[in-house]
Amino acid sequence: MTDKSQLRLPRDEFRLEEVNLPGNLSRSLVGESLLVEVLPEELPGTRKVDPDDVPCWIEPDGTYWNDYRPIRVSFTDADGRVWRLPRGWLNLDTTPNENEIQSTYSVTKEIVFEEAINLPSEWDLWEINIPWSESARARGRSQRVQVQLSPDQPIKVVWRDSSGNAWRIPHDWRRRRISLPRCEVLIAQGIPDDVAERFSEKAVSVNYHPGSLCCLPDQYRFRDEMGNRWPVFKKDCVVLGFGDKSEFQA
Repeated sequence: MTDKSQLRLPRDEFRLEEVNLPGNLSRSLVGESLLVEVLPEELPGTRKVDPDDVPCWIEPDGTYWNDYRPIRVSFTDADGRVWRLPRGWLNLDTTPNENEIQSTYSVTKEIVFEEAINLPSEWDLWEINIPWSESARARGRSQRVQVQLSPDQPIKVVWRDSSGNAWRIPHDWRRRRISLPRCEVLIAQGIPDDVAERFSEKAVSVNYHPGSLCCLPDQYRFRDEMGNRWPVFKKDCVVLGFGDKSEFQA
């Protein structure tokens, strides 16, 4: 069942471009209130679907059923084209968070370089208007992206899919370099004593995608030397920067 809802878009054109809305459409919609369609979350196997519906799974008798589907938000523009929007925008909080990476970077000239990024789930990619076929193929994998820094402009991140098509990726999906809290704080969060002692106040690199199905809103997860992942509350960490700099553990 589809619900209708009013959604206030961000007042920053750059954020609309990051979900792969065309430039002319982004400019016309900045800060506007849209009537959007909202499809509710569906648990697996609750609805029969057609074979071309994705994702789906097949019963032994050949019946197709829906796989898990999160809340989905979309709107139709004046030309009849359907565009998807991040589900987090339904309750968009525009209050700045001082512990988050800022989207501007002052440099004296344009700098373009590549770095690695771990992409989130296929649903996260799909809701920034990347086709499902590419989203399902790329999810969870380390990919190379192009980062463009221009004077007094927001950072632009571009990813090319397997067909060479260029897609914008939200800037804050990039890896964060953080400083972990003190040993006693890590232990209080359930991290083993030996791990907490080794990583106390250490700088590490973490993957974090705000609003993603694969990330908790209040936690990062860092890896130890064996690759084990340990949760740590964001409020106890300090963001040092972003990217995949080799001097920090990925």
